[in-house]
Amino acid sequence: MTASAQVRFGEHGEVTVQSYIRLTASTRIQCCTYDDAAPILAIRDGAADITITNPGQGEVTEEDVAFGRQLADAVARYAAELEDKLAATTRPLAAGPGPAGQAA
Repeated sequence: MTASAQVRFGEHGEVTVQSYIRLTASTRIQCCTYDDAAPILAIRDGAADITITNPGQGEVTEEDVAFGRQLADAVARYAAELEDKLAATTRPLAAGPGPAGQAA
């Protein structure tokens, strides 16, 4: 399963839901745009369906743009970190001293 959720209950009755989607080849991510409404970012995988949009009914505010930029920055950092991890596992091992580095 690529998606899961946990519901936690705090000591004062507060409820927290934490969802996980593990991105796989079956994950679909798309941004839907409209002429008369805010865009919708959709992430779907199996039974999991996450929709991200603003709270307005079509109008977009400066705060919405700020949250969009914050989301884009976090995704860019996520992608960069994945690239770094992949590069670290695929780098060739450093070559040790060979005959060319030895004195005759």
